[in-house]
Amino acid sequence: MCGRVVVSSPREYYGSAFGVTETVGEELPPSYNVAPQAFVYSIVDTATSRRLGVMQWGLVPSWAVDPDAGPRPINARVETLLGKSQFSGALELRLCLLPVDGFYEWEKLPDGRRQPYLISAAADGPLALAGLWDRWVGPDGDALVTCTIVTTAANRPMSELHDRMPAILEPGAVDDWLDPTLRDPGHASALLKPAADGVLRFAAANPRVNNANNDGADLLEPDPDLGVPQRLPL
Repeated sequence: MCGRVVVSSPREYYGSAFGVTETVGEELPPSYNVAPQAFVYSIVDTATSRRLGVMQWGLVPSWAVDPDAGPRPINARVETLLGKSQFSGALELRLCLLPVDGFYEWEKLPDGRRQPYLISAAADGPLALAGLWDRWVGPDGDALVTCTIVTTAANRPMSELHDRMPAILEPGAVDDWLDPTLRDPGHASALLKPAADGVLRFAAANPRVNNANNDGADLLEPDPDLGVPQRLPL
């Protein structure tokens, strides 16, 4: 599962990292604790450009009668993408990349506390999370553009915290994932695999992350009074 992400860099940083040629919408304020239903950056390929824009995290399918009446999944399991009507249409037509500086996962400690860890790229730079998006249009014509993060089985280091992880696109897979001419579900699914061991950095974060109302760069620093290891074994 992926339930919190860090999107703290200027959007030009993400655009440069992933070859964006067009930027639309407003720039988001930096956030070190982005929770579901918040807005995140997304990158899509159109017929004429690679576009960076903003979507709301929590997928509402285009065929939904009421966006508030049903679930708004923040994650989509790669193993069941083709079997769920919520996701299958998006997998064929609407793929996106969600650029983030990192994401959080939690370890349950022996005393019952939940210790967050920030997972980011070991080589620095943003992570490319595979996503699906959709556009819901209401009776008044207003559009709601939403997305979900695709998840896969955990790699070995991540399995110390959780059995799932976001599907992180390798540099060579980004173009294939976004290419609007490559919309075969089987091909897309083949790109979604656990990250290789050693490509991610695990760092203890502050437990204040557990409250979605908290934000700020200080969340990346562990509480020194808790004595939590700075790094998990890689």
